[in-house]
Amino acid sequence: PDGRMFPQVRRTEIVSSLLKHSAGSALVKQGETKILCAMTVQIGQPAPDLPDHGDVLVTVTTPDQNCHMDALKSWLQRMLDDLLPPRLSLMKGKACVRLVVTVLILQDDGNLHDVALTACMAAWKDTKIPTMDELTEHQGKLWWSELPLTSLDQDRAKNDDNEASMREYRVSLTMGVLEKEGGVIFLVDPSSDESKYTNGKLTVVVTLPKRLLQTEYDGSAALSATDLALAAKMAGGRADELTALL
Repeated sequence: PDGRMFPQVRRTEIVSSLLKHSAGSALVKQGETKILCAMTVQIGQPAPDLPDHGDVLVTVTTPDQNCHMDALKSWLQRMLDDLLPPRLSLMKGKACVRLVVTVLILQDDGNLHDVALTACMAAWKDTKIPTMDELTEHQGKLWWSELPLTSLDQDRAKNDDNEASMREYRVSLTMGVLEKEGGVIFLVDPSSDESKYTNGKLTVVVTLPKRLLQTEYDGSAALSATDLALAAKMAGGRADELTALL
């Protein structure tokens, strides 16, 4: 309906560091879908069975009180749980980061999963995780070190680029599946109206920089190996596009 080619993603805009009082934030607009993500950092103790892991807590809210986002919340929680906790350890067995991820759906015109994950990844890249140099242990508790801000900023300026470049990210590409005689056609990044005409949905998730792939399919049409290879190729191209934007 909007005149795009079938393999073309809607125009994507990303603005980071919007919120002053969060550890990281990002606003993503893709077509007419608009999502804000904010991340805050809490210091706590790791679970006994995962002494070198932190944890992630995802919440999803929307202005429409009648719209339930449980499926999106569960999917985002799974995407982030698999990726982030090993990178949130501060002191094995003693201190870790709990990353509180708040996703706000500002405008919904379809494909919330892709846009929400992009917002989370942009906010994750923007998030500053404390180091052990910034924490001190006193009377069995951990406290923020009272380092001079100029010193802390100088240290971070040296390390942030390297640390961010070492992080892993996830990018998803969702395609509506349209059945045709003898096969299927993929409609990339379907809007709400476009989704009404599809026979299923295929999502390919790419983990960067290792470029590991995972697929999730909900539909009745049979997909061939050629179809899946094409979907993987398009998802890889989308990952390259978003890497440049992030």
